[in-house]
Amino acid sequence: MVAFTVATMYATMGAMSKSDYTPDDREAQTFARFKRHYEAQKALLPEVKDLAAHALKEGASVGQLAKLTGLTDEVFRRIARAEGVERLRPPTVGREVQQPAGE
Repeated sequence: MVAFTVATMYATMGAMSKSDYTPDDREAQTFARFKRHYEAQKALLPEVKDLAAHALKEGASVGQLAKLTGLTDEVFRRIARAEGVERLRPPTVGREVQQPAGE
């Protein structure tokens, strides 16, 4: 017989989830609605990114696009960098910020 001196994952495992779970009507409807919206968002994202690239080239700011879409500013910053869009202002944080002389 072998004795384990270290706790194994089996020793700390809790009860397994029930395999007979069935969501109630409200849960099922909410989950289904969420799935429809999520799939629609995934389907629209490539078109939104293409339109954003054009808008950024036309002078839209990343903040404006973020407010219009609900996506983060960083999504549009990445698109702008990939498309080579000229910055509207110099960076204020990160490695691209010019370090003062003597540091």
